[in-house]
Amino acid sequence: MTKIQGLDSCELARELSSPLVAICILNWNGWRDTIECLESVRKLDYPNYLTIVIDNGSSNDSAERIKAWAEENLGSGHVLADYRRETALHGGEAQTEQALEHAPSPARLVLIRNEENLGFTGGNNVVFRYALSRRKRADYLFALNNDATVKRDTLTHLVSTAIESGAGVVGAVVISKDRPDDRFEGPFSFLHNFFMPPLSSQRPKPDKRQRFWTSDFVSGAAMLIRGDVLEELHRSTGEFLSSKLFMFWDEQAFCLQARRAGHSCVFSRDATVDHEWGKSSDRRIRGYYTERNKILLVNMALPLKWKLAFHMVYLPIGLARIVWATLRGKTVLAKTLLLSMCDGYRGIGGKWKYHDQRAGQMGCPTDASVTRALLK
Repeated sequence: MTKIQGLDSCELARELSSPLVAICILNWNGWRDTIECLESVRKLDYPNYLTIVIDNGSSNDSAERIKAWAEENLGSGHVLADYRRETALHGGEAQTEQALEHAPSPARLVLIRNEENLGFTGGNNVVFRYALSRRKRADYLFALNNDATVKRDTLTHLVSTAIESGAGVVGAVVISKDRPDDRFEGPFSFLHNFFMPPLSSQRPKPDKRQRFWTSDFVSGAAMLIRGDVLEELHRSTGEFLSSKLFMFWDEQAFCLQARRAGHSCVFSRDATVDHEWGKSSDRRIRGYYTERNKILLVNMALPLKWKLAFHMVYLPIGLARIVWATLRGKTVLAKTLLLSMCDGYRGIGGKWKYHDQRAGQMGCPTDASVTRALLK
């Protein structure tokens, strides 16, 4: 059988008939989780993908550990691109990019190094720009949390759903590693998310007879996005993901923008990933960004009547939580809640000024799980 630059002719024909998917994995001091994620990615049965890891200014030698793992485990004939951010933003190096095109999917990896922590949104913005600027542009981009692991057929189901549904954004069903019955699968209402129970009715359950179902937003832990949708939103806003949010609530904001531009968001029934909610980020960091960004997003996105309704409910409850935490002696929690509300109402976005003092590993739990953690 004819071999062509590492691929036999049958494999090459299969790749040419499958859209190229850039798998985007962000690492911040979490190299152990990232390597576990990469191990699962290498077993994917989808024939045409490029794995990209961006190290977001880690302080624990994560990038070198990931590089060492790749050199040892990607196999003979592998291609490992090691780029600085500036190089990646220009689509990489021509010779290396050509080599990547001819390597088998499990044997090619791009490592991008950020010199500073740009957050979940800023880090992924760099990866998205690289994937859409390289000579062989990605057709889809799969944003995958580094503390998630994929099933062998996850990506195949995601791409199949994207083609069948025509959706701009396709989310995998995210299953908790600790509690298998805890599934992030929608359908979710954007408005409902701001008025959580007991102030709103129970959200509907998905119809499992369908291969996919529409939702206002999907999980950012495992989110497949069409490349042309990302480019369209970038032209209108100047960004792929909102750097103002830094981390948390970013997928809700992105899906809202995509839907407003006429692109639907769906969950794929058969595409699943395992994820350990809240493992990889400090509780105080989660609490701050979740509460602050909720306020920022409400003010950016909701119509006036719903905006007023939200603040009439949220503000007294938020102040009551601060008083409750203070009386219980939970001064750190009280201060975090107070700072998040103050910054949210003042419109302050980006990286929290105390973020580095609470440095932990990047994660992306649901809003509900953060609320539960804060109330413990």
